[in-house]
Amino acid sequence: MTGKSRSFPRLTGYGLAALMVLTLPTQVLLAQEKAQGDDSTEGVTRRRELPPLTAQIPPEEALAAIKRRAQKILEARRAARRLKFSGELSTAVAYETNPGTASDHKGDTSLEPNTYMLLSKKLTPALTWQGTYYGTYLQYVRYHSGDYTDHIITPLKLQWQPGRVWRLESWMDLERNQYRDDARDSSYKQIKWTGRIRQNLFKSWYHQLQYEWFGRDYTHKKARDGAGADTETYRKDARYRFRHKVGTTVKKALLSVENDFYLNESNDARNDYYDYEVWKINNSVSGSLTKKLYLSGSFAFERKNYRERPVSGLVVARYDDKYTLSSSASYDLNKTWRLAYGLTFDHLGSNEPTGEYDNAKHSFTVTAKF
Repeated sequence: MTGKSRSFPRLTGYGLAALMVLTLPTQVLLAQEKAQGDDSTEGVTRRRELPPLTAQIPPEEALAAIKRRAQKILEARRAARRLKFSGELSTAVAYETNPGTASDHKGDTSLEPNTYMLLSKKLTPALTWQGTYYGTYLQYVRYHSGDYTDHIITPLKLQWQPGRVWRLESWMDLERNQYRDDARDSSYKQIKWTGRIRQNLFKSWYHQLQYEWFGRDYTHKKARDGAGADTETYRKDARYRFRHKVGTTVKKALLSVENDFYLNESNDARNDYYDYEVWKINNSVSGSLTKKLYLSGSFAFERKNYRERPVSGLVVARYDDKYTLSSSASYDLNKTWRLAYGLTFDHLGSNEPTGEYDNAKHSFTVTAKF
């Protein structure tokens, strides 16, 4: 049989296959036809292996690509270590049913502008420095004894995170609080030191232990002696605080429980009026309902035991039980503007009836980030 007669059945048999590969590139069809013509030996068709899908890259181009990749990684690391700045400006309008915890201050509106600024720098891959400023001015429409300005500077905050499990933080706050002249006895300056250690457990659990100490000096209020007379020394307070928090993430919600215990000591000797112990437990839940809507809520109970402060007409020391229920919702209009609403309700029960009160606070906040 001649070569022409041998090729005719092959062309006939491959007629249907030709229709199925019409959409393939022309170069591939030509290569297949050439392979079919060259690989026939004694009636047996052998299929040559297809060429590799990836072409060989010349060594010069591969080396240049590696250099470009290394340069991008180096630039990203340098950018992460640059000094960063961010901040917020906000204004809150609030209405309280009992801001002065007295009958003559029932119901009042307040305006509270705030400023927050943050500087941060990554000193090493695991160590970060931060410095912050927070300033606020609270002004009531009628209850002006509650008006004040407050400035808090955190010049030094260090965060060390050697891995995914542990994180250690420590910082120092300097605060200056100033009330109006008719309530200037409440004005103070304060230094506060905080240390915190956090451990991540499993995939979604964590717990952290925090210790705080502050020393507060009142700038206008004198300390009293045991008889209640003013001394030559201004009042000074010291507080020692321990906090332990456990939290977990369930889907998009963060749940946490925090136990808080602190001691407050003062050099005011009038019945140890400002010496007390506080135990507090706070339960909170927060999370994003949508990409722009964030919700949070909490319930807290606080027991304050005074060491020697007497109850009117009794010999026993005073104690207070405070219940706080709060909720909030914030919505991001865009990358700059955010709106928020908050509701807080406080109830104070005490064995001193004159100290009991209820207060509900509604607040609307507008925030601009920069």
